[in-house]
Amino acid sequence: MFLKELSLIRNDKFALLLVFVLPTMIMGTMYVAINQTLTASTPAGESGKNEDALALGVVDADPTDTYPGEDLSENFTNYLSASPDLVVHLYDTEGDALDALYQDLVDAYAVIPYGFEGNITGDIPAFVGIHISSTNFESQSTIFSAFNAVVNRFRYDHGWIKGEVEMRSVLEFRPTGNYMAATFGAFMIVFAVFIAVSATAAQAIVGDVPLSRMLLTPATKLEAIISKTLAYFVVGLLQAAFLLALWMFLFAIVPNSHPINLYLILALMSLSGSALGVLISTLVTTRLQANQSFLFLLFSSLIVGTGFMDVGLFDDVYPLNLGRRMIVDVAFKGIDLVDFSGEILLILEFSLALLLLAWLVFSRRRALA
Repeated sequence: MFLKELSLIRNDKFALLLVFVLPTMIMGTMYVAINQTLTASTPAGESGKNEDALALGVVDADPTDTYPGEDLSENFTNYLSASPDLVVHLYDTEGDALDALYQDLVDAYAVIPYGFEGNITGDIPAFVGIHISSTNFESQSTIFSAFNAVVNRFRYDHGWIKGEVEMRSVLEFRPTGNYMAATFGAFMIVFAVFIAVSATAAQAIVGDVPLSRMLLTPATKLEAIISKTLAYFVVGLLQAAFLLALWMFLFAIVPNSHPINLYLILALMSLSGSALGVLISTLVTTRLQANQSFLFLLFSSLIVGTGFMDVGLFDDVYPLNLGRRMIVDVAFKGIDLVDFSGEILLILEFSLALLLLAWLVFSRRRALA
């Protein structure tokens, strides 16, 4: 029965194509996005400005002159103009700057308030308002980061932060290769294998007419469940190998552990994903329901499996969450896979529980569609 399932999958050329197209799309998209980011961050021409430099309007509303030797508000504007991440446009009034923001002529505008120079010389906080459109989601964090960098340089050059503690970040446990691709890709390969195998296995039983005839023979429903799970598990192994190879080759990733350890983690994702997909296939009665169930699985896994929020018990038992933590610790920290024996056993138990549940549900069904 296992060989029969492999034969059916092999004959489905479109399904086999998707096994390799999905990893290519994921890694290819990430490759293009990262290369565009690296290209955009390089200086363009003689201007010294980055290609992705943001347009910043500046309104100097401080005519005071209390600092000896220079106009601090004008000097601060010059510092903004010198930033490679900002292209400064000067405006006489805040109304003109707001109109420029409305017409998307600038990404944001800063207002240097009255008394700016006096506050600084009097050791009083000087607040500079940054106005940015609430619809400009992409530039909000970038403009604040670039502005803060200018503020720090301005303060340092004028001796207002000399002697203070400055932070310098040192990234430990960093694998060789593109850091962004390593961090984001480590999660993506786990997620892609788990979800892709679940999606294909979700239609393993529902509507399988040959299986209906086969069950008229001495073959049991438990054998059918196991054979289908193993067949899609093998498909997941092929996909995992291809996905891992693309990740390491395209981004020159050299993990701090042997690649076979990462592959074994992906194999666990393939097994648990296959078991989950087969369970879905026993619960639904039509292929449409199988597709809808997969969409539910996809979005629910995005919610509970990304690690961006506390999901309680799910984080300790759901295979996707366990796989995410394991592959990061193994690839980055070089932790021996044996140290995760508890997590590995939990994934195997979870997969076995899914298989048993699928068998119980399947045993009560009288028809496959």
